[in-house]
Amino acid sequence: MRIILALVLVACGVGVWQSRAQQPEFTIRIAFLASKDDEDYIGAVAFKETVERLLPGRVEVRVFPSGQFCGNERECIEALQSGILEMHQTTIGGLAALYGAAQVLDLPYAFRDEAVAECVLDGPLVREIGQEILRQRLGLRLIAVGNTGGWRAFATTTRPLNGPDDLAGLRFRTLPSQLEQQMVRELDANPMPLAFSELYGALGAGLLDGTKNSPQDIVGQKLHDHLRYLYVDRHSYMTSIWWFSDARWRELPPDVQAAAREGFAALARATREAAARREAPALEDFARRGGTIVVATPEQREQLRAKTAGLRQWYVDNYGPRWLERMDAAVAACNRAAPAGPTQTE
Repeated sequence: MRIILALVLVACGVGVWQSRAQQPEFTIRIAFLASKDDEDYIGAVAFKETVERLLPGRVEVRVFPSGQFCGNERECIEALQSGILEMHQTTIGGLAALYGAAQVLDLPYAFRDEAVAECVLDGPLVREIGQEILRQRLGLRLIAVGNTGGWRAFATTTRPLNGPDDLAGLRFRTLPSQLEQQMVRELDANPMPLAFSELYGALGAGLLDGTKNSPQDIVGQKLHDHLRYLYVDRHSYMTSIWWFSDARWRELPPDVQAAAREGFAALARATREAAARREAPALEDFARRGGTIVVATPEQREQLRAKTAGLRQWYVDNYGPRWLERMDAAVAACNRAAPAGPTQTE
């Protein structure tokens, strides 16, 4: 019995030692509010697969979609700042609550196409904005830029849109972003900031005439149960900003940081590719359900750009000219570097 007991104790000790030896040295938790059907989830999985392949056994990446880790934007940001959470994603609208000047990246009709948008977002402008946020000691490190839905368009419930003047007087859902709300006002329409989770019900109740969302998001959330007209003007590239807790980043050794950077690159590629390939099927689904689609002509986009030109002065009045001048320079450089090509809807 003593021999058996000794063997059991030895076996238990070995088991505990092996269990501890198998524990990863680092855990990276990724939390966001979007579902598993979203580009954000696709990007998070690409990050996980890349990092765990490069550092097998040393790093475990855990993905928490659909608000499983933090239930709203504020909770997620606070978890990042405290170091409880390592990674989180926001839109430019979500970033505006922390650093309003970053809304320069969301100025409508700024980008000719995907090539220009991604050239600007991968360039020095965004890195400089990230450095400014670090200097402000917000506890957030801007680490990657992807896409979360493609391009924003206008969609309505009862009124067809065939040009800029057709938007006048309508009530459109926007993000809480002040710039998005001001854009709608510039088009003689009325903004109604609302959480995306509340949009379906608001459309069904007749509280809204339309929304500013991508075809992918409209179809993915079945908003075309209520929306019948889609005006594809591609006024805003749906930038997805990925953050890492600065406190937790500083704790990572150089080799883990290097693997994470490769993971971030994979994440950005995966979200952009997913957004691009999802647009055409979403448009087909919208039309199949009886919806009417109008693609804005280059002339109409110029008319819309001219009608919303006042946003530039609004931005300068609120945040100064610094980032707007740098944005203009970045767009001009990328327009020269990236040849024009057909859009996804052409």
